Formats: sequence, C-alpha cells, structure tokens
Amino acid sequence: MEIEKVYSYPDPDVLNEIVSGAQINVASPFYSSASLGLIAQSDIEKMALITRLPTQYIMPSAFIENDPAPLARLFREMSDRLTVYALPSLHAKLYLNDEVAWVGSANLTLNGFSGKPEIVIRFRDTERFWSDIFFNYSRNAKPVSCDDLAKLLKWIDIGLTKVRSQHNTAEKTSGETAYAPLTFEDFVEWLAEPDQPRPAIRNHILDRVNGKNFMSGHVPPAFHGAMAFLRLNSDYRTRLETATDRSIPADILADFASFVEEYGNEYRGPRGGYWRNYLSTRLGGAQSHGGAGDTVAKKCLVLIPAYINTRQQAQFG
Repeated sequence: MEIEKVYSYPDPDVLNEIVSGAQINVASPFYSSASLGLIAQSDIEKMALITRLPTQYIMPSAFIENDPAPLARLFREMSDRLTVYALPSLHAKLYLNDEVAWVGSANLTLNGFSGKPEIVIRFRDTERFWSDIFFNYSRNAKPVSCDDLAKLLKWIDIGLTKVRSQHNTAEKTSGETAYAPLTFEDFVEWLAEPDQPRPAIRNHILDRVNGKNFMSGHVPPAFHGAMAFLRLNSDYRTRLETATDRSIPADILADFASFVEEYGNEYRGPRGGYWRNYLSTRLGGAQSHGGAGDTVAKKCLVLIPAYINTRQQAQFG
C-alpha cells in the first residue's frame, strides 16, 4: 500500500479527480446537493455510495441526517448505475476510483473539498486493501432504493420527518461509538441507563422492547410517532415533563389522538401492522375495544421530554 500524496487543504480539484473515473465507490457520512450534482455531470459509469440514511422505511423517523432530495435526483440521472447503502453509524470517509483510494476527514460535500484544513491521503490500491474495507462496510449496510427515498420525501413534506444539521455520532467515555441522538436505537440505550430520570416508566418500556407481553413491535411506532408529535407541538414538552401516562393533560391527549388519526397509518410495526390498529379509538386508533398499545404510546409521550433534555438536543422542535 503506497501513499501517493497527502492533501492538508483539499480543494475542488481533488474532488474533481475523485469523480473522474469510470467507476467510483464512496463511503461518506454526509453529502451535499452540489457534490452530487458534480457527479451527475461527470462520465461515471457506475457508483456505489454508503452514507447515513435510515435502515428502515416502514415508518418515518423524526429526524434524518441527509437530505434525500439530491440523492433522489441522482438516482433518476443514473438509474441502475447507482447503488446506495445506509449505514447510520458511519464515520469513515473513503473514496475509490479504479486502483486509487482517497482516505481522510473530508465528507462528500463541496465544503469538505473547499481548501479548508482537512486531511485526504491518496493511496495506490493495487492490492485492494481499501476496496476490501469498502465492501466490508457495504455488507454491514442496508441497500436503499429510489422508492425508499420517495417515502422520505413524502414524510418530510407532511412534516413527520425533518433533516437536521450535520451531527457526528456521540462518543462515550470509553471511546465506543454511540448511536446518533434522537434515534430509536439511542432511545433504547437511554432506557437502560440506570442514572436517567423516570426509572419506573423507562423500565416498563424497556421490558416491552425486550418482548414482555409480546409487545416489542408496539414500541418503535410509538417512539417515532410521539417524537414527531412533540417536534410539531414543542410547547407541550414542558407540560409533559412531570406528567405520567395517567395524568397527561386532556388537550394534549386530544391533539395526540388527532395526530394518530391523521398520520397513524404512516407508521407500521416490524411485522407490517399499522400503528392505528394497535391503539384504541380514544387515542385516534382503530380499535373500538381494548387498544393494548395505548399505554406504550402514552408512556413514550411522557418519557420523550426527559430523553430530549438529557441528550441536550436543543435543535428539537
């Protein structure tokens, strides 16, 4: 493995060199509309991109880290010449073009290649060292289709999903990579952290995540739905900080029921069931009797303000 050049202030010429090959493979947590536009104008015959996108499309996440619109446009331009993978925990920045690899700190954005202090090292990759790393990432990622991106665009348009500003995933004190904040995976970790507030309610939801009463499928749509509801109604967060699932103010419950009635079928459980079918008509659901998911949904609703506060996510809302 031979180092050919080190760029300490990579500029647009470096990015132009990367996209000049017939086939490129890119692993980058973030991309920009301008950088994907540059790729669309190039002569690239085939491209694979690993980036931060959701790994599931059965329900909207309250936040995503990349705007799907420019990627959807690139899909339309390249069709089956483009393959996209979702790897939400991705930190690496790796670019492959024929037998050359670029590795460093610059994302696939014009800002990353704007002459700012970044490190990009160009290697000769004749032994396919870096190529093997890329394909290992792709095996651990989830393929993303054009239809998946269309769902994201729809959910953004109706307000259930928001593209947030670029965040690096949090680092634990041990150095172990944590999940990005405000994701379901991070929420589950938070539920299990012993020093967090509201232990009784946290334990109740964590037990359901772990399969108690066969209700593990109820928690993801309740979390994502409650997150979207509170992002759209951020003034309710303070009022819910001291509430329990039995003392939620009536006006908040009424608005939550209206939200579920309008958007509940956008959320599906792991087995394909619609969230509204888990809930009673009292909470905007479809069940005239019962509604086993009501308790899970209401407990998520009162937990999320504490979760947001402890994760210090000021941009929520």
